[in-house]
Order: sequence, then C-alpha cells, then structure tokens
Amino acid sequence: MEEMVELRCKYCGAPLDEKDLKSDSPYVKCQCCGTSQQRVDAKAYMEQMMGEIKSWISKAVPGGFSLSQTENVDPIARYNIYINNVKPMVEPEIREFRLDMNSLISSPLIVLPFTKGEAAKPKHSSNHAFEFQAKLKSIEPLAVDNDNKGKIVEAENIASTYALLVNNSKLVTDTTPGRFVLMANNFKQAADMMSKCKGYEPFVDRLKALEEIALASDYVLNGNALDCTVKAERGIKSLEEAKKNIFKSPTMAVMIRAVDVEIAQSKTLLHITEMANGTSADPLELLNLLNSISSMKYPNNPEWNYLLDKKERDAEMFAQIESIMAARNSGAMPICAGSGDLLYPFWDVDLKYSFTTGALFSKKSVEVTEDLLVPATFTVSPTALTNPRTGLTDIFAAAPEASMMARIKGQENSISGGAGIGVLADSAANNSPGTRKIVVPLSTKTEATKLVEEYLKQCSGTHSKLKLSKPVVKRLIYVPCSAEGKNVKLPNAFGGLEPKVVGSLGTGNIVII
Repeated sequence: MEEMVELRCKYCGAPLDEKDLKSDSPYVKCQCCGTSQQRVDAKAYMEQMMGEIKSWISKAVPGGFSLSQTENVDPIARYNIYINNVKPMVEPEIREFRLDMNSLISSPLIVLPFTKGEAAKPKHSSNHAFEFQAKLKSIEPLAVDNDNKGKIVEAENIASTYALLVNNSKLVTDTTPGRFVLMANNFKQAADMMSKCKGYEPFVDRLKALEEIALASDYVLNGNALDCTVKAERGIKSLEEAKKNIFKSPTMAVMIRAVDVEIAQSKTLLHITEMANGTSADPLELLNLLNSISSMKYPNNPEWNYLLDKKERDAEMFAQIESIMAARNSGAMPICAGSGDLLYPFWDVDLKYSFTTGALFSKKSVEVTEDLLVPATFTVSPTALTNPRTGLTDIFAAAPEASMMARIKGQENSISGGAGIGVLADSAANNSPGTRKIVVPLSTKTEATKLVEEYLKQCSGTHSKLKLSKPVVKRLIYVPCSAEGKNVKLPNAFGGLEPKVVGSLGTGNIVII
C-alpha cells in the first residue's frame, strides 16, 4: 500500500504528475482531465480512496491477514487466499470492464478541432475505473502464479485505459484550452498500457495514431499548419494500418466503423490544413467558417436524420468550400450566365422520363430529358424536407397544355415544363467569382439525389402515364442572383419555376462568404 501513497485528482481519480508530488505549490493540475485543484483536496480524495480500498480488501481476504506482510506469508497460503477469496470477487468486475471497454472503443475517440463531439456514455466514471485499478494493484501480491498475476496486471491496464478514454470523451464535448494536448497525453499513456496486453495490438496502433491526430489538431489551432500536416499524414497512415490489422483480429472487429470515421475526420483535418496553406485565408478564420458549417442545425426529420446526422458528410461539404476558396484565389467555378451580386449554389440534375401518348394505332412512348435545379441549401428548410416540390424546380407543376386532338394523335412531346431550366444550366462555365458574395452549399450529392427521388414519388402519384428513371446529379453550379436586404431574387431565366425554398430561407438562414 505504501507505493500507492500519492496525490489523486478529485475530479477524475487519476494519479497526479510526479512534479506535483514534489512541488510546494498549494495548487495542482491534473494532466489527464486538465482541471486544477487545491493540493489539500487532492490529498483528501486520495485518503478517502485508500480508506475505501482497505475496506474492500478487508472483505476480500480472511480476517487477520495483512497485505503489508504478504511477502512473509507462505506462497501456497497466498495462492489459496487469492483463488478462494479474492478471485471470485474481482473476476466479475474484470469481465464487466472488458465488455464496457469494447463498447467504448466501438465509438470514434476524436473530434475535429472546431467542433464538439457527443459525449460517450460509459457505464463507469473515470474515478471508478482508476479506483478499481488501484484495488487490483493492492491485491496483485496475492496472485503468486504467473497466469493469475498476468491477468491482474492486464486488468489494471484495461481499467486505467478505460479511465483515460472516459476523460477524453469529456474533453471532446467542450473547448477547454489545450484539450488536444491533454487528449494526446491520454492516448499515449493508454497505448503504453495496452501494449502490455496480448490481443490488443490493433487497438494500440489506433491509440498511437490518435495521439498524432490530437497533436495535429492542437497545431492547427495554434496556426502551425506545417507541423499539423506532418502529424496528420502520419496519423492517417497509422490508422489505415490499424484498420488492416483489425481484420486479422476478430476480437477487435468492434472498432471497424469507429476507425473508418476517425480516418475520415483525420483526412478532413488534413484537408483543412491544405486549404489554409493553399489560400490566403487565415487558418483560424477558415476554422470559424468550417465550424459554422459543421455545427449547422438541421431540421429534425425521421426520413432525413440518418443522412444529416452523419459526420462523414462534412468531408464533402468542406471540399465544396475548398473549391470556393480556390476560386476566390485567382481560380474559377461553374457560374451560369447572368448578372447579380450573389452566387447561389444549385445541384444540376439530369432527369430522363418517358410517357405514353396517343390512342389505338397512334399510341406510342415518348422519351424526354429534362434538367432539374436543386438549391444546395434545401437541407436547412423543414418544408423542403417534408414537401420536395418546394425544394427544387417543380417541372411537372408547369406541364405544357396539349389539346385533346394532340393527345389522341400522339403528338405530345413533353408533359413537363422545364426546358428553360436546361438552357440556364447549360450556360454554366468556369469563371472567376470576382468580388461577388457566394452562398455556401449545405447539402451533399447524396442528399440532392434523395430529394429528387422523393419528388418523383410525389409526381408518379399524380401522373399515371409517367415512367421515371433514376435521376443523375451531375454537378454543383452557381446562379447569379440579387440580394435585397434579407431577400434573394432569382433571375427571370427560371421562368416561374423558382424553388420556393430560396425565398423562404432568404439570407438569414444560410452561410455567405
């Protein structure tokens, strides 16, 4: 027990740094959770914990037995005490920590530097985990044989790693200064501990990689894009290697999805750094912009939540911002013909459909190709998600009128009215945005495809002759518009097919750079 006489953080239960033990300062700071506290409070917590451990030991071993005299006790007697009294008491809790560890590591363990992650919901607090590690340490001398001793030491490392990861899960939910340095230190300690446990090699590789990514995040927040790039590239490579090794270790398979997300997050971090290096933008200004995009609140819609809640979508959104930044920096972007001080993003969608016209011998099938334009901001409109017709150019609401005779003779050539939209979309050509303001896209190609598919389901219910093919989202284009106060006015080229969502959102619910 003497070797356990040390200061403990009253907030998370971690042993405090050796320099704090030797310091005369009345205040100490935990290097695991980042909180500061009075030395007397850390000492009081440590004494309370030791009291609980002594009480726990007194229940685990026969009366009259003292752990301080363990070395003087016959090894056979120690072995029997461990097998008959201690092991039945600790094994259930060791198994529980193993299971909970699997649950914890099945979730992503990092967060991008400009975002807050969701807190993990572990069954045990870090205090409980560190206390359990201390309990195991106290009974370690009773495990005489190598097999049981090895299991106790492994359980100690698992409990400590569990506690460190719980601390990190709290750090991803706030903006504590230097939180990524704390996280990196915790990942490093956890990797050192788990490297002593057999079968956890892919997990160790993952922890080492996450240490690199956490440091990269700290670098970018401090404006050090060069070192961030080096660390991020190294971390990504290590994560990808860890993923390969996971497939060779069935027990570690629970980490697959989490590692995929971490790789995507790390690539996004690297992408951000490259964006800052490749443009004249201030890295912190760029981070603030990306933060506003990443923290955007989308409507709660059961049909859309599975897409809009995905963190993986950020990578595509940030790539779109990169294109805008590059265009600003003497580059170009696809801009439609027309005048206007605001460039509004639209998804250009290719839609092919067929319908039947004519009667008797004049009956025939007609194939038509149309363009649909989907405002890339539709995802922040609850109305558009519920009623797709309001979120795009509703070409089937503007169907051309055909005479009864034309329908009988099979002379109809279209049942939609979007010909003008195709002309507008085709006018898009790579040009410099100049000083015009640009609306940032808030949707992905997958989401645009889903909106059009939902729209076509609506249309097929009202157009019995309509046979639809799968829509193809071709590209993102920018349409020059006019901004008048909080209102956005689309050009006359839309010919009455202006998506209602553009007017309802105005400029107040979108991001403009």
